[in-house]
Formats: sequence, C-alpha cells, structure tokens
Amino acid sequence: MDNETVDADFGIAVRSRRAELGITLEQLAANSGVSVAALSRLERGLLGPSLRNALAIARALGCDLTNLIESPAAQVTRAGDNLRYFDAATGIERLALARPAPHLELLLYTVPAGQSSVRFAAHRPGTREVFHLLSGELELHHGPDPLVLKAGDSATVRADHEHWFTARGSETARFILLVLGRDRAE
Repeated sequence: MDNETVDADFGIAVRSRRAELGITLEQLAANSGVSVAALSRLERGLLGPSLRNALAIARALGCDLTNLIESPAAQVTRAGDNLRYFDAATGIERLALARPAPHLELLLYTVPAGQSSVRFAAHRPGTREVFHLLSGELELHHGPDPLVLKAGDSATVRADHEHWFTARGSETARFILLVLGRDRAE
C-alpha cells in the first residue's frame, strides 16, 4: 500500500470517527492541538500526519491509533452522516457520498432550476469527471462547446481546466458526480 493510500485511509478514519462522535473540526483541533487547516487537509487525504499528531488525534477522538490506521473491509456512510455543503446564495447542495481512494470521490448535487455553480479551477492534469443526471437538465461548461444532459444521460469530461454547470429548464437538476483524479506520480 503506498503512502497516499495510507494517508487517505487515515483521513477517512478520522473523519468517520469525528462524525460518529458528532464533533467539529474546531473541537478536534482544540482537543488534539492540531490546527483546523491541517485536520481538514488530513481528512481529505492531502496531508499525512506525523506520529505525534496521529497519536494526539487518536487521543482526542477517544480511541487507539490502531483504530484509525487499520483499513476496514467495508466503509459505510449512513444517511445523514454525509459531509454537506450548501450555498445559500444559489441553493446548490453537494453531498459527499464516498471517498474510497485518495483521488476518487463520489458526490450528489442538487441544483435549483436556473442556478449555476461557481467556476471551478482546473484540477490536476488528467482528472476526469463523470456526470450521471438523475433528474432535470444540466448544461456543462467543460470546453469550447457546452454539453447538455437530460435525465438518464451520462458524460465523462476533462476537469483539468476551468469548468462549471447550470441547471436548465424549470426543474431542479440532481446528478451524481464521480471525480477521478490522477496521482501525482502518474
């Protein structure tokens, strides 16, 4: 198992344990002595902890370090335990459904009719996004010509340049998004 996978698994375990306990990043930071920024990066698999920080985090979460580093046979996120992001200005909601590997993320978006996302900065070169529209109509801006998806349609697009989306028509657009990142070494 490579270091990035170990870091990602540790981050997932920390986030899961924190959600299980119902504590915020700020509370974990206060109890562990590890900054909120570092904890956020750690939970997303972008930062590997030092042994000292890993032990402090485990203590703050009330568990043994082995509970955070042993890879479970299955990872389950229960309904309501998803990380939720809500943009009050647009009404766009994003639920993080799963992050099974460092460069793999499964999301569920709900976009009210007529609303547009922010313009997302380019991801790492080679990153792809797979959209599957559950309902409504979605216009994807991933290059010179926008793509229009209707319920039941799927599209795989490059995400290594600026991109965004808009819900077209009069119905809320709901879609599943799979982000397939590239490892730095690839």
